[in-house]
Amino acid sequence: MRVFINVWLFQSPYTICYITEDVFMLPHEQHYKTIGVKVGECYYIAVEESHISRAKKIKLGVNALFFQPFVKECLLSHNFRANVVRNIYQTCQIPHYKTVFLKLILEPSDKEIIDYAWNDRLLYLIWLRVEIENAFSWLSTLGGAYSALGDYFEHCAEKAGKISWRQYKLSKLLGDEGLAERSRLYSAIAHAQKGKLKLARYIVREVASFARQTQNKQLNRMCQGVWAKLKYLRTLKLPLQEKVGSDNGRAVTNSGDGKIETDKVVCVK
Repeated sequence: MRVFINVWLFQSPYTICYITEDVFMLPHEQHYKTIGVKVGECYYIAVEESHISRAKKIKLGVNALFFQPFVKECLLSHNFRANVVRNIYQTCQIPHYKTVFLKLILEPSDKEIIDYAWNDRLLYLIWLRVEIENAFSWLSTLGGAYSALGDYFEHCAEKAGKISWRQYKLSKLLGDEGLAERSRLYSAIAHAQKGKLKLARYIVREVASFARQTQNKQLNRMCQGVWAKLKYLRTLKLPLQEKVGSDNGRAVTNSGDGKIETDKVVCVK
């Protein structure tokens, strides 16, 4: 007993299936992938015209959603496959030695199958990403403003560093490593503005190493720009470390952490 199934998809020829009690075959592995099942046996199916003329022809219209589980069960279950062949022969009252040609027309479904549980999960993840990206945009704008003022006011540099840390955590939630390293680069600027040049240089070197490994040209250029700013801040800091002078009766000294301390000078005659 053997059955050839000529599959039509919405009144257009789609593929041919060959089914017996022992095997189920499609002509090409691409059909398995299109249907969405594991690839099984693939053979070139050729049928002589004489066999077609002598064979019993049956026409059947089914819901298009039926075809994928039907193919999957035919591939996995020997009992299901054997029952399909036997039921076709018994229903049509055809002798076992004859071949059956079944024209299977896949018709559009009246109702689509919706997985509401999976839809709820996807909706939650999509909205979570949208809200995180929205928060990241606001933090980028706010952090840029505080960073610009950080060159003049230390408390603004401190605030910019905290914003950069929040951006880093949001980047990790998004799973974007490039964005996370960019947030670390922003924090390096804040550390430099507070006088912690050594820590800032260490962060920039790590981010630059990541940029080279991932071939992120934009991040690499940003590292070069921040490094230039660090060099400039270094040139401003060096003269202050060496200078001990007086200004209007006050001695100027450097405490080592970037802050200038002044003490009154008393002249004794």
